[in-house]
Amino acid sequence: MKTAIAKSVIFLMLSLLSITAIAGPFDKGSARFSLLLGSGRAFGDDYTIIGLGVGYYAYNGLELGINLDSWQGGTPSINQLTPEIRYVFRNQTAINPYVGALYRWTFIEGLDDLTAYGLRAGVYMTTGRTSYIGLGVAYIEYTDCNEQIYVSCSETYPELSIAFSF
Repeated sequence: MKTAIAKSVIFLMLSLLSITAIAGPFDKGSARFSLLLGSGRAFGDDYTIIGLGVGYYAYNGLELGINLDSWQGGTPSINQLTPEIRYVFRNQTAINPYVGALYRWTFIEGLDDLTAYGLRAGVYMTTGRTSYIGLGVAYIEYTDCNEQIYVSCSETYPELSIAFSF
């Protein structure tokens, strides 16, 4: 399953490379490629989170994206697949607010998969014609969560991102 997901994400990234035109980072036709490096804690273990993400601006300000994250260094093995939609309120300044919604599948070795939905909001600060830094917050609510297994069935966390568009 993980191999098929990884191949799908790579195929999507390569497809986006071939169809995008040079545009501003949030303009129709531009695409995003992102790498994630973070940390998390689950099941009493500390994890390093490594992820890949791609997005495509179908309309000015409206991004459709998908992210694949792998939690490394702990037991059990955890992987997440997150399709998302995001709207960036483009303006003439370097600061562009955004809001978004997501759906997440979490695959946990030895346990039933979890599904969740969530919201995120924040600001992107453009740092160049095709790059930006994001600062925001995300809220996730797990739909099929058992609080006897998991500490909490929802979470709120800060997000810091550095992204490049092409």
